[in-house]
Amino acid sequence: MKKIIKNIFFKNFFNLSVNQLLNILFTLIITPILFIKIEVESFGIVNFYFTLVMIFSVFIGYGFNINGPKRIASFKSNIEIQKLTNDIISTRLYLGFLFLFFSLISFFFKFHISNYNVFIFSLIILMSEALNPFFYFQGTDKLIGLVFSNFFTKCFYLIFIIFFINSKSDAYLVNFFFGLSCLFVHLICWIYIYYNFKLTLSFSKPKQFIKRINENFYFTLSSLSGYLSINSALFILYFFVSNAELGKFSLAQKVGLLLRMIPVFITQSILQEAARKYISNKYNFNNFLNKTYKISLLSTFSLALLITLLSKWIIYFLSGEFIQYSQTILSILAFIPFFSMLNFKNMVNIIVNERKKILNKTSWYTVCFTFISGLVMSFYYGGMGMSISLVISELINYKLCNHYLNKDE
Repeated sequence: MKKIIKNIFFKNFFNLSVNQLLNILFTLIITPILFIKIEVESFGIVNFYFTLVMIFSVFIGYGFNINGPKRIASFKSNIEIQKLTNDIISTRLYLGFLFLFFSLISFFFKFHISNYNVFIFSLIILMSEALNPFFYFQGTDKLIGLVFSNFFTKCFYLIFIIFFINSKSDAYLVNFFFGLSCLFVHLICWIYIYYNFKLTLSFSKPKQFIKRINENFYFTLSSLSGYLSINSALFILYFFVSNAELGKFSLAQKVGLLLRMIPVFITQSILQEAARKYISNKYNFNNFLNKTYKISLLSTFSLALLITLLSKWIIYFLSGEFIQYSQTILSILAFIPFFSMLNFKNMVNIIVNERKKILNKTSWYTVCFTFISGLVMSFYYGGMGMSISLVISELINYKLCNHYLNKDE
């Protein structure tokens, strides 16, 4: 049994690592193409609206990526898996159509939004998130499905970018093509899953929809706060810097966000094994966490030093020119994964024990700090201040989680 669990852990870690490498590879391919074709100002605007729509998509996901995999992993029958899967898909689709409806109303009432066409064409991302199968792949320990779906999504997106994006006048299509690629691949994934594992699709009744909404409310808030604490930089900077500076910042942030996902995929790769060890033997659970924690801290710190040394050439590769501003921002953001890993053990404990209130409370306190410090630092120091604020926010989150977990125990 131990050997099986160990193999599952390494398989999950390997698949998530490959998935992250794919993200890095395609970012290194797509970003230079986009940066050159749509130019620096449009590049910043496109990324700003991508961030805005992704904030909406967190509500569509409704926190099921946090507790959905754990529940699926604990089920012993296909009927239970089918019921939860149908409930999650139904809830997300209902929410997706609601958000689309209210977003499109703004079009008819002609609310003033700068670069409105970029916003409207980005809304397809909401429906692609509603059909995101990640929770199923993780819960059934079939993360190879995530790798393949991500690979084909990025391939389609790259093809669209190469053939249909020719100048900054086409910038409104960039996020649309991303959402379209995701939506198509996610649909194919669900067709395969339902056919191959003999599941039957059915949509939840309103009563069940309300139940799931109430059930995952705290996880949704914590997901939103987690996304805001990581991705709020562009949203805040938009009000204080020019579009050109926003574009230069988002260039560095592209790499920074990939690095920030390292602690997330480490947590995701060990979560199922951690949950099983917690139930069977808490001593082994703690030893397992401590060992992973030490290795991860050393790895992320070493990576931060390497990225800092290579930042000049990374920015040159992405943009085709040496941009000192972007290089400096990247050197600061490179240390975020290390500071985020400090909170690794706390996050695993919170998720395994489903301490939703602690997760929600600490996440939102961190978001408040990020917004306040980000606003102040951005006002005085622009992107440099925002980057420093993001690093400090990781430390604040770690301290808050420590405090409330110790208080709860």
